[in-house]
Amino acid sequence: MKRRDALKTIGGTIAGLTVAEKFIGNTGQAFADDKSKFHKEILPAPGGKRVVIIGGGFSGVSFANTLRELAPDAEIVLLEKYPFFVSGPSHIDYSVGMKRLEDATRSYYSLREKGIKVIKTEVGGILPEENKVIASKGSITYNYLLISTGIRMAEEEILQLSENPAYNAHTWELEGTIELRRRIENFKGGKVVVSVPSAPFKCPPGPYETACLLDEFFRKKGVTADISVVDSNDKPQPPPLAQKWLTVFEKKNIKYMPNNKVVEIDGANKQLITDKGDKIGYDLVTLIPPNKASTIIKESGLGDPFADVDPTTFKSKKFGNIFATGDCAKVPYTKSAYTAMYQGKNAAHYAAMAMGYSAKEPAPIHNICYPYTSSAESMLIRADWEKDGKLAKTAADDPKTDYRDSRTAWESTLLKSLFGS
Repeated sequence: MKRRDALKTIGGTIAGLTVAEKFIGNTGQAFADDKSKFHKEILPAPGGKRVVIIGGGFSGVSFANTLRELAPDAEIVLLEKYPFFVSGPSHIDYSVGMKRLEDATRSYYSLREKGIKVIKTEVGGILPEENKVIASKGSITYNYLLISTGIRMAEEEILQLSENPAYNAHTWELEGTIELRRRIENFKGGKVVVSVPSAPFKCPPGPYETACLLDEFFRKKGVTADISVVDSNDKPQPPPLAQKWLTVFEKKNIKYMPNNKVVEIDGANKQLITDKGDKIGYDLVTLIPPNKASTIIKESGLGDPFADVDPTTFKSKKFGNIFATGDCAKVPYTKSAYTAMYQGKNAAHYAAMAMGYSAKEPAPIHNICYPYTSSAESMLIRADWEKDGKLAKTAADDPKTDYRDSRTAWESTLLKSLFGS
C-alpha cells in the first residue's frame, strides 16, 4: 500500500483523531511537520531485533510470552488499545450472573515484568513497505510484526445497526456484555431472540450457549421467555455438535430457525428482518453481527477480509517479516480462545527461527472446548489438525456435569499460562 493512500485512510480511522485533516494537508499531501503526533515515533528506532505485536488478546499475549523465552534479547513491543485483559469465554458467564467480571480480568504487568513493553494505544494502519505501524500515540518501526487484532464486528452489514447501536447488545464485546447483563436482569418476559451470523465467527458454540443459559436464567427467576435462535447457517455450529445442539433445544423448547440471515434490525418496532423478508419480533434481542477482521488488514494489502497467511507458520503470504494469528487470520482453525493461544505460541517459534534463534518445530494446532448447555452441564468438542492445517479428527460428547467442571479448569489454565495466575 502506498504511503499517501495509507495516510488518507488512517486519518479517519484512529479513535481520538477523527478527521483526516489531523494527518492530511489541504492539498492532499501528508504533513511533514515532525511535531505532528502522527509522525512522532513512539520509541526510538530499533537498535536490534524489534518485534511489534498489534493486539493483546489470547494470541498476542501467548506470542509475546513464548517469544520472550525463545528470543531473550529481542525487543518485544505489544500495542493494545484496552488498559487490561478480559477473558472472552467469561463474557457469557457474566451476562447471566455466573461470574464476576473481575475474576476474568488480568493486567498486563506480568508481561512488563518480563521486559515486554506494553503500550496502550489504538492502531490505525500498517505501512508494510516501510516496516512501520501507525497508532494514535505516533508511529513505531519494526523488524518483525505480529497482527493479532481479533474480530471486528461488521455492524455496517446489518441495516440500521451502525447508526443505532443501542438497538442491540451481545457478548462478543465487553461493552455489549455489560449492557446485555443489565437488559437480562431487567427483562420482564416475552420473546427472546438470539441471532447467529454466518460462519466463520468467533466462538462457534457461543450463541447456542447463550440461548441455553438465558432459558435457565429466566426459568429460575420465574420469568416467561419464548426463546428463538435465528441462525444464518444451515445447522448449529460447530458442525460436530450440530445434532447435539438440536437435541438440547428440543428438550428446552428453544425454537431453532436455520437458514435465516438477519439483514436489518428495526429497533423502533422491535423486529429483525431476514434475507427472506421475514420479520421476527422480539422483546429482548442479542444479535451477533457478521465477524470480520480489522480494516487495517485489507487497507495494508495483507488480505480481505482476513489476513492471508501460511496455516503452519502464520507468516504473511506477501511480506516475510509479518505474521498474523487468531481470529484475524485466514486459517482453517476454529476461531476460539484456545486455538488463538496456540496459534500465537506456534507463530512465536517460527518468528524466532526467522530471526535466527534456535527453536523446535511446534506441535500442530488443536482445539478443546466445553460449551455450556446449562450452568451445571457442558458438552465436549475437540478438533485436531495436521501440520498443514488439514483437519485430522474431531470428537464430541453429550452434556455432563464433569465437563462443566472441566470448563472452569480449562479457562483457569488458559489464563494462568498467559498471566501466571
